[in-house]
Amino acid sequence: MKKVRHRSGKAGLPPGSFVGVDDSHGANTNIRLFEYGPDHVHERRLATIDEFSALSEGCEKVWIDIDGLNNDGTMLSVGERYELHPLLMEDVLNTDHRPKMEEYQDTLFIVAKMLSLDEETGGIHTEQICFVLRQGLVISFQERPGDVLEPVRERLRQGMGRVRRAGTDYLVYALLDVIVDNYFLIVEALGQRIEALERKVMLKPGNEDLLTIQELRSLLIGVNRYVTPTRELAGRLNTLQSQLIDKSTRRYINDLQDHTVYIAETINTDREILTSLENTYHAMQNMRMGQVMKLLTVISTIFIPLTFIVGIYGMNFKHMPELEWHYGYFLVMGAMAILAVVMLAWFRRKRWL
Repeated sequence: MKKVRHRSGKAGLPPGSFVGVDDSHGANTNIRLFEYGPDHVHERRLATIDEFSALSEGCEKVWIDIDGLNNDGTMLSVGERYELHPLLMEDVLNTDHRPKMEEYQDTLFIVAKMLSLDEETGGIHTEQICFVLRQGLVISFQERPGDVLEPVRERLRQGMGRVRRAGTDYLVYALLDVIVDNYFLIVEALGQRIEALERKVMLKPGNEDLLTIQELRSLLIGVNRYVTPTRELAGRLNTLQSQLIDKSTRRYINDLQDHTVYIAETINTDREILTSLENTYHAMQNMRMGQVMKLLTVISTIFIPLTFIVGIYGMNFKHMPELEWHYGYFLVMGAMAILAVVMLAWFRRKRWL
């Protein structure tokens, strides 16, 4: 999971001061424009935000999709052109926020987190994405190119579903919905890893299994860190009294909230399974240790009388009758063997073995 970015560059500055993203390795800022209505969609890429004048020409609905935040000039231009509040732009550029929603007069501002699973390392990458919602306008800001939003773009292009017919509030819902759907995929993948680990621990626990349990627990805690505020975000959107949210869209937002509740419950269940699995692991290890100790105790117990006999005949006394007997050695060895067999039989009868 991504760690919190230091904000030392912001220290001492007034609230809302513009502080660019310090990301020398970040991708260039790309702007993609979708102008759409029930029967049409126009998609184009813009070099600068100043190229766009469709709103003044009476375009019905617009989605400005911005990838990459490291172009300070572009960020300033977007903020100035659409008169976005300085605190809003500050939140866009500080990419360590938890999911939330804020109201700015005629604007709704939403912060969400996109999660993706690294197939090679098994870790989880996080990326902040922000949505600015106005009547007929959506602006999205994300940290870098590459996301989980392509299905929504494709639905716009193909005219699938109701995303073209509905308002921009439904577009924001659709974008949040596909982000939450990706949470399902991640929690599912983690659940499969937990099931495989559970089978392994039950059959043959190894020393590395405890580390795997701790790693999976850490990943679940990381996912839950964003699922819980996303559930709160969906709840606020569902009850928000705003003209920007149509009544027909609330039904879908309510379904989005149900999804986040289900994911949160699944995460809690998986965490309980991991706790139980850790207890099982320790119990299995203790049982194996007990078996080893029992075996060693049995061996030691058998050798106690044998050692006693050997100790007696190892004494260097001159007058020991058995030492002069021709079959003395074989008799003592046979007696020791019989004693060992009798003791083993007794242990088996008592079910100590």
